[in-house]
Amino acid sequence: MAATPTRRKKRLGRYLRELREAAGLRAVDAARKLKTEESTISRYENGIYKPAWAAVSVLLTYYGAGDDAEEKASTLYDAASVTMPKIRLPADSPKAFRELVNTEREAEQILALETSAIPGLLQTADYATAMFATTNGQSNVDELVQARLERQRFLEDPDAIEVCICLDEAALHRQVGGRKVLHDQLQRLLALVEQPNVTLHVVPFEVGAYGNMSGGYQIMTFDDEGDSDVVYLEHPAGGVWVENEHDVQQFLVMFGDIRTQALNPEDSAEVIRARVRSLS
Repeated sequence: MAATPTRRKKRLGRYLRELREAAGLRAVDAARKLKTEESTISRYENGIYKPAWAAVSVLLTYYGAGDDAEEKASTLYDAASVTMPKIRLPADSPKAFRELVNTEREAEQILALETSAIPGLLQTADYATAMFATTNGQSNVDELVQARLERQRFLEDPDAIEVCICLDEAALHRQVGGRKVLHDQLQRLLALVEQPNVTLHVVPFEVGAYGNMSGGYQIMTFDDEGDSDVVYLEHPAGGVWVENEHDVQQFLVMFGDIRTQALNPEDSAEVIRARVRSLS
């Protein structure tokens, strides 16, 4: 199986490259010191492979790194060593979607706009089943639902990621799966927003037009200055990544404007409660 680059491994590799370059050394010099190939050093520095700590220690000494640099390298190494729980995705999952699954678990924060349905990260099994059944027939719905539920696990970790969602009020009225499924789904929403890491803003009908009204998106931000924020636009064939800094900034500004127009979390929860009562 091919090695999978992760942002954690890339952070470690980027730091090792910075130390090497600060020492005025070339990748080939580092390779000779470790008695390995230059391509191996490249894989380390690009986050494709995580070196053994013994190799990192040798490189730190070779680069003349001080105690502070070694401590930072150790912290990055420990982070790169964390094994994320594997999420079983259907074999035919698009590459862009597979990247989304990995990226959202490594982000510091997810900002999402949803205009017509409850976001996948907050869906119940029944709601997700109803959603997938409309676009995938009955072929692999169970697999897709299971993958979606597994993606939700990181919302409840001790160091859970922060999620902020702007949800169009229309999603509270669209009876995906029927009246009971929607009722249970909204109950689930109310439970989730009690978590300190989940914030939900309902965009009421009274707001009128907002954003560009072209559909939802996810913005993923990162706490490392070397990691640029990215945007994911989902479509039936998988999705598209927006990584251009100027374009990402436009999405961030748009999200901020929508959040300002939306209801605050307390009022949003009350709107959801009222909708639950109407479905009871």
